Amino acid sequence: MISIDFVPGSHGHFLEYVCNKYIMGQVVDFDPFNSIGASHAKFNNENYNKNKHFRALHYSIENIDRSDTVLRITIDHDDLLVLTAGTFLRAGDSNINLNSLENNTYHTLSDSTYFSWLVESLNNSYPELDLSATNPNCPRHILREFFKFGFAHPEQNGLILEYGKLSYPSDVKCFDFSYKSFYNKQLFYKSLNKIADWVGKSCSLDINNTIWDKFYSKQIFRNYKQQCDEIITYVRNKESLAIPNLDLLQESYINGVLEKQYDIEMPFYQEKYFTNTAEIIKHLCLK
Repeated sequence: MISIDFVPGSHGHFLEYVCNKYIMGQVVDFDPFNSIGASHAKFNNENYNKNKHFRALHYSIENIDRSDTVLRITIDHDDLLVLTAGTFLRAGDSNINLNSLENNTYHTLSDSTYFSWLVESLNNSYPELDLSATNPNCPRHILREFFKFGFAHPEQNGLILEYGKLSYPSDVKCFDFSYKSFYNKQLFYKSLNKIADWVGKSCSLDINNTIWDKFYSKQIFRNYKQQCDEIITYVRNKESLAIPNLDLLQESYINGVLEKQYDIEMPFYQEKYFTNTAEIIKHLCLK
């Protein structure tokens, strides 16, 4: 058994499916994707789970015994925006809508397997909030500020801290698979072939197979960061650009990046976000 170790939201279950089917030659007769695009359909397939060679779990994070051969999905700071958004959507099939998290925040987070801890964290960070069953809503500006710090200081981001737990003794055989490989078809195929070489197999997945295309089509956040980076570039160049409606994490990401770069605090009491980069340029006093 080869253990796939990964932080939530980084597509470990999809990688497991592909490795078992196209590298190990396991007969797999089901579509891996569920209704929100997570590769969790495997949990209902007893035959697949009994016979698989690659097994994806959050070994290091949940202190689960793993094998001495590990396929680790690596992440870096540049991955955090897309990864965080995907985690809210798919980790534990949470399906959390980041554009309406300010409504019924307490119950949305408390009912989630992966995000119930955020209630306590929000109350600790903003004691006046008193987020509870009788006071379930959290103002958007507080949520924006809360998530901003994880982008302004990515080394302190919860996912980066979780990723830091994915370390092993020197006698463990480990292969690293970059999270970025999932979002580039050529890089994905190249990386799969490297895994096949690593385990002494060949990869039967070829360019005519549509499994990657289907996977990619379900990544609703695939252009998420590029949209934000374009806005940031216009601000840096002191150029005007209309800002479309962004979701909560995108607003937090932009504020975190700009605040760190210019060392000027972005607005806190701002329920409605900026509508044009000119407004941000004015706030930052850029000439």
